[in-house]
Amino acid sequence: MSAQTPDTPDEDAPTDAESDATTPESEQKPVSTPIRTHPTIRPTLIWLGVVAVLGGGVIAAIWTNTDLVGGPDVANVVIQAVGLLTLLGVLRFMTRVYVLRQTKYVVDEDTISRQYELFFRTWRRTVPVSKVRSHELRQSRVQKLLGYGTISLNQGLGAIELENVTSPHSLYDDVSTLVEQ
Repeated sequence: MSAQTPDTPDEDAPTDAESDATTPESEQKPVSTPIRTHPTIRPTLIWLGVVAVLGGGVIAAIWTNTDLVGGPDVANVVIQAVGLLTLLGVLRFMTRVYVLRQTKYVVDEDTISRQYELFFRTWRRTVPVSKVRSHELRQSRVQKLLGYGTISLNQGLGAIELENVTSPHSLYDDVSTLVEQ
């Protein structure tokens, strides 16, 4: 009978050098490809609402109290300027919503691509999986709260970003599995 102290490791238990934090390739879940997804328009709709509410609020405040800006003549000019800026902001975010609705991300065994169509013109950016050297998942606090994130591939080397994807951790795990194969 040998006495073991807490300091001596059990021979059957793996040591830190033998255990690996990553899952071996034989145990990784298979990725069913192609994976087709698209960006969420939620953050853009939030910004669209913020611009519209702030612009409308400023216009209403000046309209009801023209002395805030120096009289009725100045108030009229300021209301027109704020209205124009609000309209431009709303148009910008509505255009972004349209582009995001047309954007598709496709991940298959050989390539990762981002594509969209705008006014009968197709724009496509493709990176072969074999050429992916780096990949990262970024989530701001707001993105984490709303359940979306951005996956960046090959920063600085023909980069491609999968912006505002829903379930970003799942997609990131699938991309990581494909890249490491």
